[in-house]
Amino acid sequence: MPDWSAHMSVTPFLEHYPELGGPAEMVDVSKVPFTLGRGSTHDRTVFSVGVSRDHAAIVRVGEFYAVRDLGSTNGTFVNGQQVAEALLSDGDIIHLGEVEFRFRYVRHDAASDAEHDIHATQRLPCAQPESLIMGAQLLQELIEQEAVRTVFQPIVTLKTREVMGFEALGRGTHPALSDRPATLLQLADRCQSAVRLSRLFRKCAIRESAALPAVSTIFLNVHPKELTSPDFRSTLDPIDTAAAAGHRFILEIAEASITDAVAMATLRDDFKALGYGFAYDDFGAGQARLLELADVPPDYLKLDRRIIEDIDRLIPRRNLVRALVRAVANLGVSVIAEGIESEDVARACEHLGCDLGQGFLFGHSRDL
Repeated sequence: MPDWSAHMSVTPFLEHYPELGGPAEMVDVSKVPFTLGRGSTHDRTVFSVGVSRDHAAIVRVGEFYAVRDLGSTNGTFVNGQQVAEALLSDGDIIHLGEVEFRFRYVRHDAASDAEHDIHATQRLPCAQPESLIMGAQLLQELIEQEAVRTVFQPIVTLKTREVMGFEALGRGTHPALSDRPATLLQLADRCQSAVRLSRLFRKCAIRESAALPAVSTIFLNVHPKELTSPDFRSTLDPIDTAAAAGHRFILEIAEASITDAVAMATLRDDFKALGYGFAYDDFGAGQARLLELADVPPDYLKLDRRIIEDIDRLIPRRNLVRALVRAVANLGVSVIAEGIESEDVARACEHLGCDLGQGFLFGHSRDL
């Protein structure tokens, strides 16, 4: 919420871009209720087929502002979530049909005669993402054009330091979007496209892995939403070992996604039938799924970097890792310590029984 000051006053506006890439139109909504809809009697008439005659209103709730749906047909959305009424923070994105507004607070000198002169005011810093409509269009372009690439981070055998495999990490190449996978997946989550983007990253990784040393083990990430997607299994085509240079592929399932041992066992069998192994990723980051670990042991257990960090100095963490390694010793599970950045940590992990290591000590992610 905005910082109200005795020396500054704040005016709420709706920021609207009539054309993508064009200048913003600022609409003062301080006189409430400020109504929006297709009807001509509203404070702001919105000409769009997806907007109802009486669609929404900006209202005052205490010292703050909120958007309230007026029983519209297609709903009112704030930051991608449908709402009946929601308090607004600076930078929130409001959708009425296909029309997008950004709610903004503008501050100005309360004593100034130019109180409502937009050019004499200063918009408060906004940490919210860019236009969802624009972002969704650009993300669609990225997916359709397959504008992604893969970098590979080595995974080594701790005793010999020989590279046994790589984790495939997707990057974007669309000129108008970030190349960072976390940023792209956040945008994809908001645009209901996370599953499609994750599948594209994986497809690209399998294709580009052909340039890696022969018979490597390649770890591929699976987005949590894919596990609940009804067509997930059908998207996992059988591995073409000739095209993939004989590599072995491992699907990484985040620990937080493992909630049903029976369903996980079925997935494991499906993976095996298609030629994939699987790993529990970021294990220990949340509530460790010990029951699922025992009942449905993976091929690999990747210990979260937050457990591994400073393990050479922190006895409780060493005790935890030692116990986990012993627990899976008879299950045929290989333990990978993630986030290793120093020799001391690497030696500690090896001493505790971890089979494999991953982290900047062994090499940064690299292009082929």
